Amino acid sequence: MATTNNLVSLESLHPTEYQYRWIRLHITDDYLIKTLSNPRTRAARTYPIERFPCLIYTTDYNGSNESIQVWLKEEEVRVENCSDYINMKYDAKQMQDCWVCKWIPIDPLWLVDLSEEIDETTINKPDFYRLHGDREVCYGDGGEDFLVYPVWIQERLPISRTRRQRLLDFFHELNNQRKDFHEHPSPVEDIIDPDLLVSPPKTSFNRNQWIANELKRKLIISSREGRQFQRDIKEDGYTDLSEHEKLRSTYQWLPTDFTIDENGRVDIVSPIHQLPLLPQNRQTYGDIARIFHAMIPMFKQLKVIRDDIPNVKQRLQVIIKVQSYNLQAGLNRIQNEMIELSYFFFRCLRDEICWPMAYRRSNRKYSCCWCLLFAYR
Repeated sequence: MATTNNLVSLESLHPTEYQYRWIRLHITDDYLIKTLSNPRTRAARTYPIERFPCLIYTTDYNGSNESIQVWLKEEEVRVENCSDYINMKYDAKQMQDCWVCKWIPIDPLWLVDLSEEIDETTINKPDFYRLHGDREVCYGDGGEDFLVYPVWIQERLPISRTRRQRLLDFFHELNNQRKDFHEHPSPVEDIIDPDLLVSPPKTSFNRNQWIANELKRKLIISSREGRQFQRDIKEDGYTDLSEHEKLRSTYQWLPTDFTIDENGRVDIVSPIHQLPLLPQNRQTYGDIARIFHAMIPMFKQLKVIRDDIPNVKQRLQVIIKVQSYNLQAGLNRIQNEMIELSYFFFRCLRDEICWPMAYRRSNRKYSCCWCLLFAYR
């Protein structure tokens, strides 16, 4: 246990004294303790750490702005289904601990006892983390909201370097063949684009069907939203829908079916849009399935994949998108060091999981190739 006599300011220490080790942060400032103990006053300001003592693990240090990158525990909303995030059906009172890794500025009020012995065997830290916990916030105009950040990241999946490089080579070769370049709004090359060759409209716009779909969606959010929408319809609302809205309701992306068995084995059972299931593409299908398998723990966190359904194959509809970004060097400091940075980027509904695939050096351009998957139950 830390003792008051041994507490020193974290700001006064050299980063090498606490980096890559577990330490516990303390505060003794009465005003800050009182502020953090009151949810209302705590929400009125943004505090990088809200609970003390706080166990942290420092992974990096930035001397230019006196900040550190740390693992720590915050709180997240406990949900039953992934769709609860979209439909805002969560209760701020039902919270649970979650691991977060983020950059935070060093506060002069933070104290640490470097002689404190911490039993690391009792710390169950996963390989992936959230970007931020969920919290209530207040705005300067008196408004308030509860912000949810259902984003998980794993920086190093258990994927072999050979498989990683094989995927990179395949997508770069496919990119060279298709040359689908767009300068605006950002310099990007679409390699697999679900917006191309989408399912054509089977029928013309049906306003009654559109109203039924919108009412169903709003009732999921809340009965109040549904009643308000019904009142608007009775008062001749939504009679002048734009052509864009009408057209949008008649098209759809073409999903790929993924199955996951009780052992976590992933199979891609239908073709990937714009990547035909040909002999020369079978290896890529297998590589994508293997990466999806490695990220199953994070999909379980999102409640997209359930682990409470034994002996049943679960089926997901997945939309795959692959892009390559090409940015000119000099825009920021990392572009002279990490020039070809490739991502596999899985996205479930509005929840995101990403994994960096590879790095290459160059002094001329910065290219980011990533794969985006939308998965629906």
